Amino acid sequence: MQDADFAKERLDILLEMKQLFDSWDGTAMQGIKIIEKNQEHTAALQRFDSIEGMSPFSKSENDLLIKVIQKQKLVLYTLRNNKEELLQQAKQVNQKSRIIESYLYLKKTPVFVDRGM
Repeated sequence: MQDADFAKERLDILLEMKQLFDSWDGTAMQGIKIIEKNQEHTAALQRFDSIEGMSPFSKSENDLLIKVIQKQKLVLYTLRNNKEELLQQAKQVNQKSRIIESYLYLKKTPVFVDRGM
C-alpha cells in the first residue's frame, strides 16, 4: 500500500470512530459497546503509527481525533456517573434489607444469671 492509501484508511477509521460516538444514545450499554468497538479502531491506528515513513496526521485528522477524544471523555464521564448511581442504589437496598432483617429477626435479649449477689 502507498502512503496515500494508508492516509485514506486512517481518515476512514477516524470518521467511523466519530460516527460511532455521534450515534450514542446516552445509555451506558451502548456507550460500552461503542468504546469496545473503538478500541479495535485505536489498535488499527496504532498499527499505522508503526509503519515506517507514515506521514503524520493532517490538520483534518487532528481535528477529528480531538473530537473523538472529547466524545469519548463524555461517554466515560457518563459511565462513571452511572456506576456511582448504581453503587448508591445498591447501598440503599442493602440498608433497607438490614432494617427489614432487624425487624424480622429480633435479637434475643441478654439473660443475666443471678450468681447470688
